[in-house]
Amino acid sequence: MMNRMQLTARLQKVYDTARMWRDQVNGEAGQRLVDVGSDHGYVSLEALITGDYAKVVATDIHKDPAQKTRETLFSHGFGEKSTVVCTDGLKGVDLIEGDTVIMAGLGGNNMMDIMSAAYEVTSPEILKSVVWCLQPQKTIEELRVYLSANGYEIKDETVINDRGLFYPILVAVYDGVVRDLTLYEKYFGPVLKTKTDEAIVAEYFAKLHDIYTLRARGDEEIAELMKTV
Repeated sequence: MMNRMQLTARLQKVYDTARMWRDQVNGEAGQRLVDVGSDHGYVSLEALITGDYAKVVATDIHKDPAQKTRETLFSHGFGEKSTVVCTDGLKGVDLIEGDTVIMAGLGGNNMMDIMSAAYEVTSPEILKSVVWCLQPQKTIEELRVYLSANGYEIKDETVINDRGLFYPILVAVYDGVVRDLTLYEKYFGPVLKTKTDEAIVAEYFAKLHDIYTLRARGDEEIAELMKTV
């Protein structure tokens, strides 16, 4: 096997989670990875070196990271199996049946904008086969509400601690069903709340409890939330 770029613990967890759910939802039919905000292209490279995906599409809004991704993939001999696009989110990229979309390190609001734009130009039949693996840097609460209110089922949630920081990861698949979240589900997660027996989740929830306790002083919704925990 050719040399692989070592992914951070965060990106490795995102990648592994995306691959696991690709297998569960689409199996061998899920042959393409779409890496949004690809940075240096290490996730895309992992997908091709391991053979987990036959093709990748990598996008980045900035010219230099897009060029670095292109150089990384071409230098490893994957020019014909990859497409690199300098664009905002998924603009100019048509989703196809069985796609796995990874968005890691973007803000939750940015992810919502990207998914809304994709929704406008993608058929429901295609959308229902797309696995979205999302690792937002902020506003995860609003992202959960967006997904649930716009027909996406949150299939899984997990969390990783990388160099002392917690990173929650979501997996969502469109099914057209609108769902309401409780305040607790919005802030702690509809799936994570079922995993409190996992040490990492218990640690993450303890951290969230401290954060929300402070925020409750100036936020009525969070103050209401903290009455229930």
